[in-house]
Amino acid sequence: MASVNVLFFARARELAGTSASTLTLPDGSTVADVRAKLLLDIPALASVLTTAIFALNQSYVAVDAEASTVVKTGDELAIVPPISGG
Repeated sequence: MASVNVLFFARARELAGTSASTLTLPDGSTVADVRAKLLLDIPALASVLTTAIFALNQSYVAVDAEASTVVKTGDELAIVPPISGG
């Protein structure tokens, strides 16, 4: 099993009600698997996760690479929702 630290920023933090959480996933799980698990565990994140990007260990993961990017124990995965300016 892999234990991954998930960080929530901006609107994701508000919806999750926390700034961080630890997820335990089967070995070989990917960023796409994390996205799916978060949708199941915290349905309120649905509005953010459809447009958010992830940063794995401080490097952005392209949306088309999520299904092939494996997470492992000790990894840090940040959810970065779009931020509007004004």
